[in-house]
Amino acid sequence: MPAAKSLRILVVDDQQSMRGLARQCLKRLGVLDVALAASGEQALDVMAQQKFDAVISDLNMPGLSGVELAQKIKAHPVLKSTPVFVATSESYRNRVLDDTVDHFVAKPFSINDMREAIERHLGILS
Repeated sequence: MPAAKSLRILVVDDQQSMRGLARQCLKRLGVLDVALAASGEQALDVMAQQKFDAVISDLNMPGLSGVELAQKIKAHPVLKSTPVFVATSESYRNRVLDDTVDHFVAKPFSINDMREAIERHLGILS
C-alpha cells in the first residue's frame, strides 16, 4: 500500500473552513497531495481529470450529497474502486447506512478518524 506522502486524496465540502480543516488533518498525517472541491459535481469534474486514492466528502451539501457522490463514483467503471469516506456528525452517522460509502468519519474532522479510515482502506500510514 502507498505511504501517506504518496497518497492523493480529494476532499469535498461546501464549507471552505471544513475543506481547510480536512486538508490540515491530512497534512498532519503525512498526506502531501490533497485536492479540494466545493461540491459533488465539482468533485466528479476533478476526478475526470485526475486519479485519487480516496475521496473524503461531507454528507450534506447542496446538489449531490456525500452518499449520492459515493453512488456515482461506485457506478463509474473507472472510479468504482476509489474508497469514499463520508464525513458527518456522530449522531447522524449511526442513522445513515449505505453500502456505497466505505467509511464514515466524524465531523468536524479529526485526525484519529482520518487515520483509521486511511489505514483500514489504503494501508498503514508511514
